[in-house]
Amino acid sequence: MFSNNVIFYKVLLAILETFAYFAVGGFAVWRKYIPKEALPSLSRFTVNVLTPFLIFFSITKNFSADDVDTLWIYPVAAFAMIVFHAICGLVLVWFLKHPENGRKETFLHMMAVNNFLYLPLIVVSHLWGGKYIGAVMLWSVGSIIGQWTVGVAVMADGSFLRLLKNLFTTNILAVILAVICVFCRWQLPPEAMMIIQKLGEMSIPLGMILIGTSIFASGAKLLAIPGDMIFACVARLIIIPLLTAGVLYFIKMPEMLRHLAVVVSVMPGAVASVLIVREFGGDSDFAGQLVLTTTCAGLFTLPLALSWLL
Repeated sequence: MFSNNVIFYKVLLAILETFAYFAVGGFAVWRKYIPKEALPSLSRFTVNVLTPFLIFFSITKNFSADDVDTLWIYPVAAFAMIVFHAICGLVLVWFLKHPENGRKETFLHMMAVNNFLYLPLIVVSHLWGGKYIGAVMLWSVGSIIGQWTVGVAVMADGSFLRLLKNLFTTNILAVILAVICVFCRWQLPPEAMMIIQKLGEMSIPLGMILIGTSIFASGAKLLAIPGDMIFACVARLIIIPLLTAGVLYFIKMPEMLRHLAVVVSVMPGAVASVLIVREFGGDSDFAGQLVLTTTCAGLFTLPLALSWLL
């Protein structure tokens, strides 16, 4: 169906681009252009101020009230996958040797939410293109909702008050406002949408640069728990994709939806999770470690997994 060499090349370019942003962030910390004490504030600004603009623009641009009858299944399936992966994480987390200091909550978030847009878009554009690209964008709507509901809820560690605090965010507000605009067919002026788009797009490079600063600032801490890191990497790239493929085998669904679900399930950890974990009380060092390891390992596991599961 496709060439593993080409997939390898496309994924390699995407990973190199990601690490280029990381390198800029590391350089900024090394040269003290960004002081370490400023990282929490900058992360909160990116997550709570810029990211809501990206969420609002993505939903209102890629989803309309006219699509409900035929295309609702993609965001619903994406949300359901995050729920399933969260359940898998709740089982797998018992095998962590060091779940303390926010590591348990970080593991649960990283298992529930992975890279659902950037790398999948590259893969499907090569394999199928056309409608599949639009399907990825629709899928991302459900993933964004799942990321800011299920993805932050699993970090509450059983505390109802903490759960409420995690859920009532500007990102959830952006999702709600976007859905209202879509179903009520409200459209903002083009000039306003252009500003919203540009503000939202700023969150992607800035977020990845800040992740690079976190990784560099963490230093040797990234290797402090190699056993848990290896287990989490295997869980994210092998165990959860296999469990997902097993469930998909027994569910009747359109071929395009099945293909997309498989592609997303094998993706590495999402780089934005480092900022989210820091904001909601997890272990950002552990999150950065998982992003690094799953992204690097994914260079080899993605072509193999897609060859076997598709």
